[in-house]
Amino acid sequence: MNSMFIALCLIVAAVAQDPPAPTAIMCNQGNATNSAACPAPADGGVAATLCSMPKFVEYTGLSAGVDYACGACAEGTKDATCMECTGATNASCNVPQAAGKSFMCYNFAYDAATKVFAQAVNATTCQRLEATEAICNSPEKAAAAEYLSPHAGCGPCVANTTCVECKGDGCNSATTITAFLLPLVALIYTLV
Repeated sequence: MNSMFIALCLIVAAVAQDPPAPTAIMCNQGNATNSAACPAPADGGVAATLCSMPKFVEYTGLSAGVDYACGACAEGTKDATCMECTGATNASCNVPQAAGKSFMCYNFAYDAATKVFAQAVNATTCQRLEATEAICNSPEKAAAAEYLSPHAGCGPCVANTTCVECKGDGCNSATTITAFLLPLVALIYTLV
């Protein structure tokens, strides 16, 4: 009876199927134009369950030096320059975010000789997501010499600073600000 039991166990072991290998998740890889199954892990390794991608920083754009990839973000980069998502077997989760149309804003630097903030000669190109408003910032007249415009003039003011915001492409240029102030001064003059 024991030999029959052993023979039966050997037959079951010989014809038994191996458990199915886990299905690989899909991730965009490289520059996000290549959605493919993640490679199988090395012997004893764990299959990828996360996909990673460069983080889009409002008014600056995609973080440099981070590719779309299978697996977690490199150590120390998560939420700073890299984002993660939980992978799926039927589609990539690390898809590029919908970027909106870029716009221009001007940066300002304090000129110690004239004791005023001078507009930069060239405008800064500002990057945004599709749902983000085009906002520029510039220093108020009362801003201290140490004032620095956030994101080189792109985006909203930082809370509790001597800064003004405006909405629209190039709205913080000296020409635009002057065009707004001159009619205001004329109106005030006629009222006095």
